[in-house]
Amino acid sequence: MKTQIFTLLTVVLLLVSCNNQIKDKSSVIANKNSHNYKGPIIDMHIHAFTEGNPLFGMTHPPTLRGETFEGVTSAAEQKEKTLEKFRKHKIVKAMVSNGKLWFDDVPETMLIGGADKGIDALRNQHQEGKLQVIAEMAPFYAGILADDPSILPYFELAQELDIPVGFHIFPGGPNYGFHMMPEMLGGMRTYNANPAQLENVLVKYPNLRLYIMHGGWPYVEDLKALMYAHPNVYIGIAVVNWILPQEEFNAYLKSLINAGFGDRIMFGSDQMVWPQTIDIAVETVNSVNFLTPEQKEDIFYNNAAKFLGLTKDEIEKHKNQ
Repeated sequence: MKTQIFTLLTVVLLLVSCNNQIKDKSSVIANKNSHNYKGPIIDMHIHAFTEGNPLFGMTHPPTLRGETFEGVTSAAEQKEKTLEKFRKHKIVKAMVSNGKLWFDDVPETMLIGGADKGIDALRNQHQEGKLQVIAEMAPFYAGILADDPSILPYFELAQELDIPVGFHIFPGGPNYGFHMMPEMLGGMRTYNANPAQLENVLVKYPNLRLYIMHGGWPYVEDLKALMYAHPNVYIGIAVVNWILPQEEFNAYLKSLINAGFGDRIMFGSDQMVWPQTIDIAVETVNSVNFLTPEQKEDIFYNNAAKFLGLTKDEIEKHKNQ
């Protein structure tokens, strides 16, 4: 009888111990997956504006999350509030369209983008050290495809200079933007938004370093096909990380990671005149519960560092700050 009681107690204790171990392991996994990344960030999509830009003071219409944002009212406020977010989130590098406007303020942070000039002007700008990325290229707003003869010289220049290209497709502007701002967004069409339009460009310029701004959503299957065929294609997740509902963003991101493309996804915000979108963009990625800390670090920093060709010394400096 005593032997039976002892055996029963031993089994109960073993079951309790195993259950506690399972709980402890589950807790570790949960804590690991809920880890908020706090290291350096590279933002691959920012804008700098001069005074008089029509976006100043604009209220962003409700996103698909149901959020609205009040726009800053001047170029000075835009710069001040954006650089404040840089400091808050440890944004150590940023691809800034028209970034020469802020170069004197944060020269080490600036990756100056430009695509709003002719080829000769861009080449001269690069020779002056004031062009590191040809971006944001956005013929989509005018209904022009990537392989249009008027656009190809920009890709040719980027390959010649060995600098990256940031190409904008979809989503463009706020949701339902065509109906809200037809004078600005009237040329865009969803049937012209598929990232597959870049394939002829990538075949013609096989050494091009190209990233698709706004991530190619919602054409995820075609995006995966393009990334499968062309290892020099990366994506930036600006806008989709603050305009889409969290679950939709999660599904989009998980599809790409499950397909093996987690090493080519780069953080971006597309901060224009709504600085709080940087906060939401960072929080959205940190809220993805299936991402490991290592995967978050890749998205926030490592993938862009590789894509941009940062030196080992630059990377060490950023990570030791």
